[in-house]
Amino acid sequence: MAYLRALAFILTLAGALLFLVPLQALARRRGWPLQHTIQTRFCRVICAVIGIKVEARGALPSKTPRFVVANHVSWTDIIALASVYPLVFLAKSEVASWPVLGVLARLQGTIFVERGAKQDISRVNDALADVLRAGGDLVIFAEGTSSDGADVLPFRSAHFAPLEAMAARGEAPTLAPVAISYSNGARRIDVGWYGDMSFLPHLWSLMKRGRTLCHIVFDEEVATAGKDRKTLAAETHARVRKLLASHERNRESPQSSCFETAASPLPQHEDCLLS
Repeated sequence: MAYLRALAFILTLAGALLFLVPLQALARRRGWPLQHTIQTRFCRVICAVIGIKVEARGALPSKTPRFVVANHVSWTDIIALASVYPLVFLAKSEVASWPVLGVLARLQGTIFVERGAKQDISRVNDALADVLRAGGDLVIFAEGTSSDGADVLPFRSAHFAPLEAMAARGEAPTLAPVAISYSNGARRIDVGWYGDMSFLPHLWSLMKRGRTLCHIVFDEEVATAGKDRKTLAAETHARVRKLLASHERNRESPQSSCFETAASPLPQHEDCLLS
């Protein structure tokens, strides 16, 4: 099965390079809603090919634009989230050079940051604010790195600065906490991509593992008025940790399932199992 998944992955990327990239570039240039459908459908296909089933509980707050803050386990967090909502991501600069996936990331307006480059923070924060002012929904992984997912590392406050500045001008977006974890259905599993792991061996291990559930839990918004970036980071971190702990306690609760198009975001308070 792993070899079939690998073949399907190669064929999917080849097809995306030949057909989706030109179409997505045109859709972005013309501002067609099709660009959002392409993003979510492509990510759903990639998840299915590598053996990830996305289980989403709840929904993002309805008020847009939304500043989504999540814990970070693996590079698969990006495709899992983007399979549910059309989103813009803040990602490490290395992603831009990935074959095909990097091209698609750039087409989706991904903002790339040099890890550890403090002099780049101002530029990145300006770019984040531009996305929000344009009405886009944005995702940051505030831990600044990935982990094994057993706990949530402290959130770095630097990229919460746009929220603080926009709130001071009365134009604050919605701050939405999200918790991400992975399991085999019965228990949490480590699919993290961290430390000095290489991408291809990590991808191969996912394909060999078989079906993996990616659990995405959405929470209600965090109030931003009158709070500085450090307070916002601390409150959001506490929310995400609580979400993760609560989900681990209730993993075996019954699930309903649904499937929505990218142009129509998931409804409020609905539990969805996406394949």
